[in-house]
Amino acid sequence: MIRVLLVEDSITQREILRRLLNDDGEFSVIAEARNGREAVEQVAQCRPDVVLMDIHMPDMNGVDATREIMRRFPVPIVIASATLKKREMDLGLEALKAGAVSVIAKPEGAALLHLQKIAPQLREELLSASKAKIRRLATPPSPPARPPVRPALRTGDIRIIGICVSTGGPPLLLEVFSAVPKPYPLPVLLVQHISFGFEEGFARWLGAATGQPVAMATDGQNLEPGVRIGPGGRHLALASRTRLELQPRKSDDVHCPSGDPLFESLGKHFGANAAGIVLTGMGDDGARGLLALKQAGGITIVQDEASSLIWGMPKAAKQSNAARHELSPEQIARVLTEAAESKFHSHDPTSS
Repeated sequence: MIRVLLVEDSITQREILRRLLNDDGEFSVIAEARNGREAVEQVAQCRPDVVLMDIHMPDMNGVDATREIMRRFPVPIVIASATLKKREMDLGLEALKAGAVSVIAKPEGAALLHLQKIAPQLREELLSASKAKIRRLATPPSPPARPPVRPALRTGDIRIIGICVSTGGPPLLLEVFSAVPKPYPLPVLLVQHISFGFEEGFARWLGAATGQPVAMATDGQNLEPGVRIGPGGRHLALASRTRLELQPRKSDDVHCPSGDPLFESLGKHFGANAAGIVLTGMGDDGARGLLALKQAGGITIVQDEASSLIWGMPKAAKQSNAARHELSPEQIARVLTEAAESKFHSHDPTSS
């Protein structure tokens, strides 16, 4: 049984969530808290396997509680946000930055029917979070005295980059995109598994936090430098060397957007001039597409196990023999930096 601490100031919603989790058979709600301050105390006393925490609470909100828990008693935390309004989304994303594993949208209102709608996603998020490797949140490390070791790969050939990431992605992307040239001069196509409705808030947050040009991808738009994020319910891919397309979801798709169609399209249209990167996350999304990109001559990279919050997606790609390189976030940032520097000495990445 996965031992859950339930943190929610609404008595009604707490009762409903407790019932949903206890009836599942996989979880056991071992303690409850009405606010962030109580949550910190309960984590210290009960040491749960995972915390499900509301974002808006009296006395101490979910962001501050997450920050305090990660500083003192690191444990996987899933944040539940009641609305998708800008302020609430930004708080949820700040909770990810503070160390939360994921954030989900909780329907407004206390009706049982509404909360039951998120039961499958809630179950998946809690299961995923319970498997995460959690480290104590410390002050940001000072820059290394020496730059990370340069990976032996042909960064000068890179004209476009595709990235697929899931659980643990937002703070990792914040780290990587903050460390590369601004504005980034190459097109970066990003598939981030995140709760439906959070994509635009995530794009806004990532751009503001990193200083990079970040925006949602749109169907048919021209391929341009900067980061473009795939929207929920559509697959981000290339229609040609100069144009994006958003492909419809198929009935058997586990993830949408998915890294597989993205990487496959990079291989088709750019081949050896494309780089594909699979980062932390549960499952195997991106492995098939990364192999196709490798077979097309592209540069394929997975995040190393030591730095991955969940080494599921990178592991699957590695086991599929899809990865040419296994790198740390610092090394990945170095690769992206060298590719950007090489861009100024080569032709336009969108030329045919």
